[in-house]
This record gives sequence, structure tokens and C-alpha cells, in this order.
Amino acid sequence: MARVAFIQNFWYQYLGVMYISSILKNENHSCEVFIAGGEKKLFDSVKKFNPDILGFYATTGNQKWILETCSRLKRELNCKVVLGGPHPTFFPEIIEDKNVDAICIGEGEYAMQEFCSRFDRGEPLRDIKNLWVKEDGNIYKNPLRPLIDDLDSLPFPDRSLYDKYPSLKDNLSVFTGRGCPFSCTFCYNKSYREIYSGKGKMIRRHSPEWIISELKRLKEKLDLKFVRFDDEVFIINPQWLDELLLLYKKEINLPFTCLLHVKLTKPDVIEKLKNAGCEMAYFGIETGDEELRNKVLKKGFSNDEIIQAAKALKDKNIKIGTYNMLGIPGETVEKAFKTIKLNQFIKTDFPWCSLFQPYPKTEIEEYCRKNKFLKEGYSCDDMSASFFKKCVVENKEKRELENLQRFFHLAIKFPGLEPVIKFLIKFPSNIFFELIFYLTYGYRYIRTYRVSLYRIIITALRSKEYL
Repeated sequence: MARVAFIQNFWYQYLGVMYISSILKNENHSCEVFIAGGEKKLFDSVKKFNPDILGFYATTGNQKWILETCSRLKRELNCKVVLGGPHPTFFPEIIEDKNVDAICIGEGEYAMQEFCSRFDRGEPLRDIKNLWVKEDGNIYKNPLRPLIDDLDSLPFPDRSLYDKYPSLKDNLSVFTGRGCPFSCTFCYNKSYREIYSGKGKMIRRHSPEWIISELKRLKEKLDLKFVRFDDEVFIINPQWLDELLLLYKKEINLPFTCLLHVKLTKPDVIEKLKNAGCEMAYFGIETGDEELRNKVLKKGFSNDEIIQAAKALKDKNIKIGTYNMLGIPGETVEKAFKTIKLNQFIKTDFPWCSLFQPYPKTEIEEYCRKNKFLKEGYSCDDMSASFFKKCVVENKEKRELENLQRFFHLAIKFPGLEPVIKFLIKFPSNIFFELIFYLTYGYRYIRTYRVSLYRIIITALRSKEYL
């Protein structure tokens, strides 16, 4: 049987990895995860496991670390390297790196199942759908198999994979389905739909019964006291939502948080969420400037709609979290303060703010290139692994916007500090600004996800590259 080591440097439980592990373990393959920062010596731990296959979930911005890690391990281990996730899906040319043996485009469960089974039997790997494979000096580029239509046919994700890292247990994410119907210019969803055109339904959900079974299992195993639904838009299917919430109230009856979309956040939906136990909901504002939000980012809703959605949530005593960005192409400090003012007005409980990232091969990246917002020769290698580190969009107020992101939480919670913050952001970034960000980000994280201070400290120490 094949021995598979999943390697990562982000302190997080990857759902895709857990699904793949379940499928592989059902066929008696061995799987283990190794997190940089979680092992005393990452390379020694991996070598001791002696894997046949190294699997990496690759995001754009993190590909450099992955390729460096592959290079070192391949020098010392006789094994195959397989990359999956969004980066190889949209940048399949990474297969050309000498240390990469295969990449997975799109969904990876059945592709990896077939890969490991063939590897175990010593059979050719060159014609597995969803994979590009190096074999006999050639690169074989295989077509996609259809999307998994019946998500209930998948086994429960293998959450035991991360049991070796106890501090991850209080940061449990639950996903009820796959796919997003919206076409925000900064997101890969539109491109993903194009890749899978004619290959099945993009929006799919587990049945309410499957979800409740998974939650019961978690509740018993982990003494679960809070549920975090992390689907991009939890409320997208009204009939499914009604069925799930009724079962959830009856069978689980725990407080939960979820992600909404302003266009779908109606009073009747909020009433149902509240009755089922929803205590907090996040939605994306991105920017308080309507022209940037709707012409540049193509979010498709107004400030008035945001205010109405927020009021409806507040009326039911549901706390509000918002997603925001600074450094959007064409943004000024004055426009950025519109985002702060809007969050102040709706009394956001938990504001979250990143620095805008124009991911290559997205619509917004094309817009940035056309309008000279990116340096000549910009590529995915110019991106940071973290969206908290720096602006890559050319802007004469870049430094002020980067600094304002560090003060974002304070600016919303303490409006009287606005003159001081406007003065401070003109200075070069420094450890004081970073400390403000770490403290406010950690506070929001603890309150939002009910995680322990210990978890926050461990995450910060072990995710330094991201923070």
C-alpha cells in the first residue's frame, strides 16, 4: 500500500486533504500530515515516515516554499511529488519544475485514489483524469473528470489526520458544500467555472442528513460546543437551508456562525438563522466606495443594501463580522476611510481587513495590467503568501494604505482616534504598527471563533510566514 505524506506550512486543517485521506485510508493506504512549525524537525519527521508520495496543497503565493521543500526532500527520498489546490489548477505550468512529478487540476479525491492504487500496483500513471503527469520524459496532460455530483458519496473527512496537533482542535471548520455562483473580479470562481464548463453542476451541497451525521460525530468526539460553517455563501439554497436548520435545531442545537451574501440576507432568512442558533454572521463589504466595489470588484450591491442587511442582523441580536480590503486599484486614503466609516455606521462587531491581492489569471489582474497598476513583468512569484504583508498594486499612497490596514480594527472601534491614525500612517511601517495589528487580529479571532489564547499564540508562532 502507498504511504502518503501531506506537507504544509499553514497552521490549518485543510478540508480537501482530509477528504483525500479518508478515501485513501479506506483502501488501506497510509496517510500522515506534517506541518512546518508543528514538528521539531520537519524533514526528519517526514523521512522517518518514509513516504512513497508527497502531497502539497498549493496556494498562489506559497509555491516558492513548496518547491524549495520538494527540492530538499526529493534529494533525500525516493518518492513522487504531487501538487494540488488552486495554484496548480490555474498555473499548471508548475509541472515543469524538475522536482514535481504530477499536478492535480480541480477536485482531487478520485484522482488521488486512482494515482495511489496504480502506484501500489506498479501500473502506468500517465492517463489519470484531472492529473498532469511526468512519465518517460514526457508530460501527459489529461482531461478533467466530471465534478462530483453526489457529495454524500464521499466519506466523512478524516479529521483524525490532524489529531497529532492538539491546538488545532478548537478551530474546527465545517463545509456543507462546494461552489459559488458569484463572479467577483478578484476571485478565481469565474475561472474555475470556465475550466469545468460542461462537467457538471458547480453549486453542490451535502444533504442535511449527511451534515447532521458529521456534526453528531464531531460533537461526540470533540465535545463540540460551537459550529463554524465556512461555506462561501451558506444561505444560497433556501429549500436546503430550511431543511438543514430544522434538523440542526432538533439534533445539534449548538450556537453557530456562518458566511452570508448581502444580496441574499433577507429578514425571513435571518429569522430562520436566529431560531436555529446563529450568533454571528460574516459578509463581504470589501470597500465603502461604491464605484470601487461595483465597477472594479463587481460585487453588485450598494451601501444602502449593506446597511439594510446589517440592521436586519442587529435586530435579531446576531453579531456582525465584515470582510474588507485596502489597496484596491484606484483607491486613495480618502476612499479607504469610506470603508471605515461604513463599518462604523453599521456597528460592525468583528471587522476583518486584508491588503488587496490581484491574483494572476483573475479578471481584476487583467484590469490592473491594462490600467498600469502593476509593475512590468508582474507574476504570481511577486505575490506574498499572506494578504496581510504588502500591497503589490502601484499606488502613490501605498505606504499609508498598508499602515491603515494595521490600524483598521482600532479605527472602527474607536472613531475618536481618526486624527491620530491619519497622522501615524504617514510614518514608515514599524514594529509598533505590527503589534497593533497582531493584538487586534488576535482579539477578533478569539471572539469570533471562540478559540483559546493558547491557540492564538501557537498559531502566531507557527504561521510567521503568513503573519
